[in-house]
Amino acid sequence: MPMTFRAAALIAALSLSSAHAAGFYVGANVGASDAQSLGNAASAGIYAGYAIDSWVTLEAGYNRLGRWLGHDQGQPYTTIVNNVDVSLTAGPRFDRRFRAYGRIGFVDWSTIGTGGGGEHRVTGSSAQNDMLEELHQGFYGVGLSYRLRHRIGLRLEYRIYRAMAVNGHDLDISSLLLGATYHFG
Repeated sequence: MPMTFRAAALIAALSLSSAHAAGFYVGANVGASDAQSLGNAASAGIYAGYAIDSWVTLEAGYNRLGRWLGHDQGQPYTTIVNNVDVSLTAGPRFDRRFRAYGRIGFVDWSTIGTGGGGEHRVTGSSAQNDMLEELHQGFYGVGLSYRLRHRIGLRLEYRIYRAMAVNGHDLDISSLLLGATYHFG
């Protein structure tokens, strides 16, 4: 089953099965990712989560971290980095609307890369070439969220993904994301 389908099914299950329960939320984010030595690329994603209490949330998401073009040993390549993640956030609320939090989670990479030998599709732990290695790993971040209305909120977040290998080279990716969230309860 393709990772995109699994991510969509997980997000739908989290949000639709208890759509009227307090604590559930869904959202989307946009932003930019910076990959060391490759530069910036546009990012976008969707997420669903559950607020366990006023301090802790559990969240799952699907993200396209970016699309990078470059040259390796004289050969052009394109790398598109997608991921599915599961994470916990923890942090205090300063009033009914404002919250600061830290995030720690686990990410599963999916990359489509084109290079000298044509297109390579790599998902999960099935990597058999040097387009992407170390596909399952942790990530972390910090963020701020603000409730505009009872059900509508915004958030700003900075995430760091470490030690990803593309074309045989380690590649750190950092993302700055702006999200809009709908809270069911």
